[in-house]
Amino acid sequence: MAPETATVEIPPSYIHQGKEFDLQRRDEQTPDCENAGFRSVEGLNKVFRNTGLTGRLFLVTIIISLGLTMFVYAMDEGVTQQFTMIAASSFDMHAQLGAVNTASTLINGIAKPVIGKLADVTSRPTSYIISLLFYVVGYAVAASCTNFVAYTVGVALTAVGKAGLNILCQIIVGDLTTLQWRGFWTSMIIAPYLVTTFTNGFIVDAFVPDKWRWGLGMFAIMVPILLSPAIIALYGTQRRARKMEVTGSGPPETGDKAPLHTAWQCLIAIDIPGLVLLGFSFSLILLPLSLAESAGSGWKNRSMIAMEATGFVILALFVAFEIYVAPKPMMTKRIVANRVFLAALGANLFDQMTTTLANNYFASYIYIIKDWNNYTWTVFTGARNLAITIFSLVGGFLQVRYHRYRAQMIVGAVLKVVGYAMCLTSDQRSTQSTTALAISQVLLGTSALTALGSRIGAMASVPHEDMASIIAAYFLWTYLGSAAGYAIASAIWTDRMLGFMRDELPDTPESTLKEIYGSVNILRTKYDLNDPIRDGAIRAYTRTNGIIFIAAAAISTLSILCSFLMPDYYLGKQQNAVTNLGLDGKPVEIPTRRKNGQSFWARIKYSINQRDLHS
Repeated sequence: MAPETATVEIPPSYIHQGKEFDLQRRDEQTPDCENAGFRSVEGLNKVFRNTGLTGRLFLVTIIISLGLTMFVYAMDEGVTQQFTMIAASSFDMHAQLGAVNTASTLINGIAKPVIGKLADVTSRPTSYIISLLFYVVGYAVAASCTNFVAYTVGVALTAVGKAGLNILCQIIVGDLTTLQWRGFWTSMIIAPYLVTTFTNGFIVDAFVPDKWRWGLGMFAIMVPILLSPAIIALYGTQRRARKMEVTGSGPPETGDKAPLHTAWQCLIAIDIPGLVLLGFSFSLILLPLSLAESAGSGWKNRSMIAMEATGFVILALFVAFEIYVAPKPMMTKRIVANRVFLAALGANLFDQMTTTLANNYFASYIYIIKDWNNYTWTVFTGARNLAITIFSLVGGFLQVRYHRYRAQMIVGAVLKVVGYAMCLTSDQRSTQSTTALAISQVLLGTSALTALGSRIGAMASVPHEDMASIIAAYFLWTYLGSAAGYAIASAIWTDRMLGFMRDELPDTPESTLKEIYGSVNILRTKYDLNDPIRDGAIRAYTRTNGIIFIAAAAISTLSILCSFLMPDYYLGKQQNAVTNLGLDGKPVEIPTRRKNGQSFWARIKYSINQRDLHS
């Protein structure tokens, strides 16, 4: 191990997965604007460590402000799904929940790499301001809407803001933590769910069903107030770093380059054309799954087929553009060739896809089959988030203690499949048992171990300079998977639910069936739990959700496979597992994989070979 006083620079190249990567050549070919945010973070770290009380005050202000912001963000995530369900029902558009969630999730995923790159191009606080603007304007539009289209537009704008708040917190945690503690501090981002799961019930009880607009407006006011101190502190830290003449403490000097030229370089770095092509292609592929049944003639409607065909054509154009045309593709060869990233992405993508697939209509299902008050309903539907938070914190502690993560990923993926099985009855319907549903939510929460491990593994597989980019790519494709989950759920719901209602309620007028199909609020308030119409609707709900849970269980098995393909990096005091340098830029000593230097599977293989030799 190098002496503490030694000054060690990052090696000019590193070998990872059998390939050599030239850091110096890469940095020389990268425009200055692309790594401005990264250099800024290097300056921030030095200010925090070398300026005494001032640096500590800045750091404490940032932590408290971001902590309070993420607390309100957790409240937002915990209640807006209920607000959206009630809003859709108020416009008789409950069946289109999947379309709204698909669109907002697509936008959230597409926005993440843009904001992630902006964080590199400009700075972390500037990216926060841009995200905050979208968040506030989006909720203002949604809260003042007069139709469901306007509400959807508002939710879409807010999705950009939420993408920024989420990914910037992930990036800042990655900036300021070692691998040993990164899982724990990443889990702390969602720790507010430990409290908000129970407080959200009071919020929903106060605003549902008639005052949901005020609930949205509340978040548009609270988040800017709570986030402002962190933004001011981050800018103050950058200013302090420049005064100290810390190298790279702010945006780079542009020299004789015109501002427009610099802006153009930054737009190229973000790969706007590629993101537009990707967004359009997935929108055209996924949205028809939600909209087909509401269109005339369903899938026989030529416009639906045209949308699907056009979507796949644009997707092919996107691939060709990224390979042959894009100056700065969103997924560079380093990322595409990174097998760790691909395995981590697969594990989390399928995990998130099944989560959104099962959750899209889950709150509606509980709202109809149980006659609970709004508080109990909200707390129960938030139980999975509570379990995810607890298992994330447990996983983070285990990573600190044992310095590994792959076993956690496998356990979480297996238990999630068991959780979906718990949601089913022997006749392949979804269960109405409160006990079975409660246990299933706890088991589904263990998927946090898979998500946490995959994220840490992906972040560990690249040097610090590439961290923001790989996080952005990771979340981009994960959210596209989530959007696919919403689209699949919507396709199942719109294709089967009304038909099942006709089967279960053969003597009910078609107008009544369409009324309760379009609004869960009418079904719950107009018909009590023992009413034959509601009882028949519940049977239709169990048949439809049974199909959804079976699909979720089947897809979840792919997460198990991807988890087995992950390497098991040692999580120590290094910033990443590639260069093995600490936050101070000095080498970190990494112990051997096991006491005898062999992995578990290597020892099994060795034992089998020895047995064969002596047989």
